[in-house]
Amino acid sequence: MNLIADLILHNGYVITLEEDMESAEAVAVKDGRIIFVGTSKAALPFKGKDTKVVDLKGKALMPGFIESHAHPLACGESFLEVDCSPGTTNSIEEILCAVKEKASTLPKGQWILGRGWDDSKLSEKRVPTRWDLDQISPDHPVFLKRTCGHVAVANSKALEIGGVTMDSIDLPGGHIQKDVVSGEPTGILEERAQELIPIPEYSDESLREGMLLAQEQFAKWGITTIHDLSAQKRELGVYQNLFKNDELSVRYRLWLWALPDLHEPGVLNEVIGLGIYSGFGDEFINVQGVKFMLDGSIGGKTAAVKESYLHSDGNMGILYKKESDLAPHVISAIKSNLRVSMHAIGERAIDQALNILEKAAEEAESAVSMRNRIEHCTLANEEHVKRFKKLGVVVGSSTGFLYPSADNYVRVLGKERAERVFPHQWYKKYGVIAPGNSDVPVVSGNPFLGIYGLVTRKTEGGLVLGEDQGITVIDALKAYTIDGAYSSFEEDILGSIKENKLADMIVLSENPLFIDPEELKDIEVEMTVFNGKVTFIKEGTAIHS
Repeated sequence: MNLIADLILHNGYVITLEEDMESAEAVAVKDGRIIFVGTSKAALPFKGKDTKVVDLKGKALMPGFIESHAHPLACGESFLEVDCSPGTTNSIEEILCAVKEKASTLPKGQWILGRGWDDSKLSEKRVPTRWDLDQISPDHPVFLKRTCGHVAVANSKALEIGGVTMDSIDLPGGHIQKDVVSGEPTGILEERAQELIPIPEYSDESLREGMLLAQEQFAKWGITTIHDLSAQKRELGVYQNLFKNDELSVRYRLWLWALPDLHEPGVLNEVIGLGIYSGFGDEFINVQGVKFMLDGSIGGKTAAVKESYLHSDGNMGILYKKESDLAPHVISAIKSNLRVSMHAIGERAIDQALNILEKAAEEAESAVSMRNRIEHCTLANEEHVKRFKKLGVVVGSSTGFLYPSADNYVRVLGKERAERVFPHQWYKKYGVIAPGNSDVPVVSGNPFLGIYGLVTRKTEGGLVLGEDQGITVIDALKAYTIDGAYSSFEEDILGSIKENKLADMIVLSENPLFIDPEELKDIEVEMTVFNGKVTFIKEGTAIHS
């Protein structure tokens, strides 16, 4: 035998996620590629004097997770900001305490940024306002994003800097919430209204520091490939520097932010002008296409729904742009060999996305074969799914929302509408590929929470929503692996354990194929292998080398 492996993982249960799912117990790796999958006896001859050999002690080994829709830099920034997420701050009072503590460490006038508050989980069951924040931070501009990122609250100092007053008018695709009696801004800014506040940018070194912390967390979750759905100059700079300094521990698939929205300038014209097209890059970092924003979020009541939100005076959400204004940009991208991704959560936004893709298919024959994506698709109906199939659409399904967020869907949509969120049985029925994701940092990036939701359809509050839309454990695992690889035209090199594929793998605390589905959400990653190198080992794990 001529090949000597760099790494051998043996004495395990290998979940290959290949179609034939042949049993295996060992994998050998060389130069970042899998060179053998089979029995432990047949794997050990690949051992040389410098080969790292890991005894899995019977643990399950599977492909590394592919996070098909995330915002890695925002995740990194969250480590640098006030943590307002549920579990850390469970009330407005606790948010105020966290902001006050941050303010005590900063000189007057310096910005305080934070993220993660969720009014549906705050004990007061309401949004925080400028007047809440003014109590403890009148001398610091404060800007705190809701967990979804589509709504934010600013204090009076930040509103003053942004020139937001009772006379300010809404931007197209945005809304300044005002008190119904006084007409004064409440500090709540929805969608593009957030652009009115001139948020300062982080330094390059701060972004690097945040991303290194984020990558550590991704490894703990077993995520080895991430689709970045808001990539621009900052992201490209950070990723390139990580790669140059040999600090990259995740593969990044970039969807470049197309048009100016939500504090982002947009790069569509520049990308087309430079002649960049989908697939540019390598196995570590590559460009997938461009992303367009169509609507908001359900939690923020800004997703463009067909029936109004409950108890909302007829609010049906926000569409960022008219279809006639958006379509030329999307079609231009497709004709320039750039795949498109469109954020569309509510039914009206999904309709808009599909209408535009149908127009694109009429003008560009390649449109249907490009695997263009529609993101989230929370309220897709069966007719939508049929149209997805006809247009070759890949659905970036945010199934990570099911467990932590769907209780709130019931509150704002009603149970009947909430029953059909993330309809994966329909996707399976019509042959639509729908990789799962968390939209991290919107909710936890732990893929097993999304897998649990896909299989059980259970919420954190114990509700079961649309049980008939639940799928098998194997199909749920594929949603976070091989389906994610399909969404980037990389199913030949990623997403399953097979000879010649990239060596991205994870070892699990429990075998998901043999436990009660209720236990899926409790599975932990005990080891992560990225490009043939171990990037994470859980302290106290039984596996050893």
